[in-house]
Parts: sequence; structure tokens; C-alpha cells
Amino acid sequence: MTSTLDVIKVIEAYAPLDLAEEWDHPGLAFGSYEAEIKRVFLALDLRPEIVEEAIKTQADLLLLHHPPLFNAIHEMTDATPEGKMQLDLIRNNISVYSAHTNLDRCLDGTAAALTLSLDLDVDEVGYQVLQPLEGRPDYGYGLYANLKEPQSFLEFAELIAQRLEIPACQRFTSTNRQVRRISLFPGSFDESCIERLEEIKSDVLITGEIKHHVALMLEARGVNVLAVGHDVSERDVMLLLSAHLHTVFPDLRIEVDAGIDYN
Repeated sequence: MTSTLDVIKVIEAYAPLDLAEEWDHPGLAFGSYEAEIKRVFLALDLRPEIVEEAIKTQADLLLLHHPPLFNAIHEMTDATPEGKMQLDLIRNNISVYSAHTNLDRCLDGTAAALTLSLDLDVDEVGYQVLQPLEGRPDYGYGLYANLKEPQSFLEFAELIAQRLEIPACQRFTSTNRQVRRISLFPGSFDESCIERLEEIKSDVLITGEIKHHVALMLEARGVNVLAVGHDVSERDVMLLLSAHLHTVFPDLRIEVDAGIDYN
């Protein structure tokens, strides 16, 4: 028998909890550590349609990227959409676990998944950690690399949209300069990383979402910004994680939400 705890141990070996931010709340949000797991369902977020699909497919474990509980709750009722989702999952004996900033900062996390989706032709040095953790340089947020051949910014923006299969990227400039050093920061861009982008002389930042004034700050520093959507920048990490789980637990039925592109 495979238990919830068995699956959790594998996830936390892949994305160790000590990589998570202090403010974050990854882990088992609700459910049983000892429950038998036969089917795992992966999704970015807890949404009504995800709960419906998890119940419909008789999932035992719902594995999310974004934690379903960030703040302390003092009641759980069906008076709110959030409360109803939580109660529906509990009533159907579906455990809910999340791997968030620890999955963002691990070796084969969100940034690594994004590199696979983009499939860019980078030089022999390859990708390096953009914002490494102190004392743990192999771990951290984002990645950066040099393209083998410089490209015009507007052509590069079109290429990124094609590779991610989205209509377009949000751009914060129309300047069509040549770019070579690219940086990837999936999810919401952290303003504290501005100095690092200056330090490595990044030409382009590809991120999920970014505050307007922060994008302007980067433009003023010569870093063109492409925002592709929070979900678009992170969605493929669930595919990467599901593939890893399948190698460890070949007998489990593992499925990733087919509707993860909802931006």
C-alpha cells in the first residue's frame, strides 16, 4: 500500500521544505498521512473546477503548487466558495498537499520546467541560478543563460509567445535592441532581484507577472521585460513533478489538470 506519507516523502526529497520561504505554508493542508493513495491529481491552484474533477476522478491526493491555506481560519462553512471547496474535499476523503516556494527554489523546479518549454538555444555554459540562496548556490529563484546568437527583442518576444503557445507577451517597451543574456523568473517577479539582474547584465527578463513600476525600473536599467502570465510561467512544473512521481510510483494513477492554461 502507498500512503499519503509515502508520496509526501518523495515530494519533499524532490523539493525540500527547508527551501521554502518563512512566510510560505507548503505541506499537507488537510487530510490523512496514513490514507491509502491510488490516484494523485496535480494542479496549480485550488479552484471549484479542480475540486469537481478531483471528486469525479476519485482522487485520493490533490497536489497543488499554490497552498490552499495561507492565513489562519476560524471557521469552515459552505458560506464561502473557499469553505465549500474545503468541505467537499474533506467529505470525499481527498487529502490536499502543496509544494510552493520550495518547488520554485529546487533544482528541477519551476524555472527548470520553463527552460524545457522554451527550448532556447543557449551557449555551452548553460543555465545558472539567478538568485541563489546564501550558502546553497545550487538552489534559488530563477535561471539565466546566454543565447548562442543575439536576437532582436521583438523577434525574441514573438518566439517566446510561440513556444509557450500564448497569443502574445506583455512588453514594457517597443525598443527593438539586440538581446543575448536572458533571465527567467517564473511566477511573480521579486523586486529584490533587480540588483541581481543589473549585476549579471541581463538583457531580457521573462516572468509570469510584474508590478508596473518594477517593470519601469528594470527598463530604466536596460532590462527588457516579457510577462507571460503567472500560470503560463509555472504550469509545466506540475508536469515535471508528475513525471518524477510516476517513476517512483509506477502503479499510481497520476493525472495533471488539463486546464492549467486559464490565463
